[in-house]
Amino acid sequence: MHRRMMAAAIAAAFAAPAALAQSAMTIGGTVNIMYDYVKADGNTGGDVAGGANNAMKPHDRVRDGALSNIRFIVTEDLGGGNAAFVQVESAVILQSDTRNNAAGSGAVTGGWGNRNSAIGMRSKSAGRFLIGVWDFHYNELYATEPGQSITNAAAGMLALMNNFGSGFSLSPVIGARYSNIVRWDSPVWGGFSVTAGYARPTDSAPVNSPGDVRDGKNNRAWGIAPRFESGGFQVRYSYLEDKDIATNATISLAGSPMFGGGAIAAISKVIGNRLGARYKFGNGFGVGFVWDSSKWSTASNTAGAQMDIKRDVWSLPLTFETGNHLLFGTYAEAGDWKGSAGGTSWSGTTNPAIGGAAAGSLTFGSETGAKFYSLGYSYSLSKRTNVHATYQRIRNEALARYDFKDNSSGNTAVGADPESWGLGIRHTF
Repeated sequence: MHRRMMAAAIAAAFAAPAALAQSAMTIGGTVNIMYDYVKADGNTGGDVAGGANNAMKPHDRVRDGALSNIRFIVTEDLGGGNAAFVQVESAVILQSDTRNNAAGSGAVTGGWGNRNSAIGMRSKSAGRFLIGVWDFHYNELYATEPGQSITNAAAGMLALMNNFGSGFSLSPVIGARYSNIVRWDSPVWGGFSVTAGYARPTDSAPVNSPGDVRDGKNNRAWGIAPRFESGGFQVRYSYLEDKDIATNATISLAGSPMFGGGAIAAISKVIGNRLGARYKFGNGFGVGFVWDSSKWSTASNTAGAQMDIKRDVWSLPLTFETGNHLLFGTYAEAGDWKGSAGGTSWSGTTNPAIGGAAAGSLTFGSETGAKFYSLGYSYSLSKRTNVHATYQRIRNEALARYDFKDNSSGNTAVGADPESWGLGIRHTF
């Protein structure tokens, strides 16, 4: 009796403020945990004692397969088809390393609201406007490759498309979950819709140092992503410009300094273009094609440290659905770098010594490509619960260091080939 009375009192205490506020709150999320086995061998120059480019030994792990989270959404009806909303979404599990080991180390922690979290307005006629922390560009073509989002993030084509495969100690990504973003998502007009956004990824004040290439520069990013969907057909495009990224660090490759060594003050700019289409046939078979052309350029006061990298990636994601079964696979290729470093083309720029590989034996213009393969299977136990298995591998060329997106292998060696397989279970609520 006392327990029932206490439960009723607690419910009433929470219900009264909610009624006064006339807002509605929903709680949802995903938990997706998997066991996997990972390795990365074939590193350039082989393993040497104390080497900075040694392969990653095989090992097993318990992982967050595809971004487990919990989400709180509060909405208030403003009338006339308009509503105000607040969303707070936080990562959970965090690769299951939530506690220290016996030696007192190893825990991974994260903050509250570290995923898509914002305040905004929604309108049937004007779409959705928000300001806060939100994804932009990198995930705009997820719908062309539906298998990885419900199984293992490592199985997706972003392994090659979300970065430049750079083995340098400085290696930017192409799109992100940006802080300080203002984003608009349009209504759907006859199958067509568009997203546009502007972000100030960091709040820090710009460098104040006359003559420094970073002087007065504020990191800013903007982009636009139109799309069209009709029946089983969809086509999507996303453009990103992330500019004035200030850095001041030594740039190295496999432990060897590049561009003369020492800290290099620089400003970077990343431009991403991504176009894709998918068609799902009535027999359950789906086929997609995605092309990405991105560029990374830097300006610096350090002689010879200016560089630009352009690389193209194409991908072929396939799916087959029947009943509760989903089979999927993706093949992708990243081309070699084009552009220059310090005025010398990448085809004429050679490597420092890497393990047993002699300096000058490899060129960046012919050894920075990669290939990606993945296969996966998912079985739906219900509308909200599925079990899954995936296999994925990257074949890096000698000076490339691509890795899986999100559920990465953790490989740090240039030329090594990340490979993993995993078994998991996922539930949404």
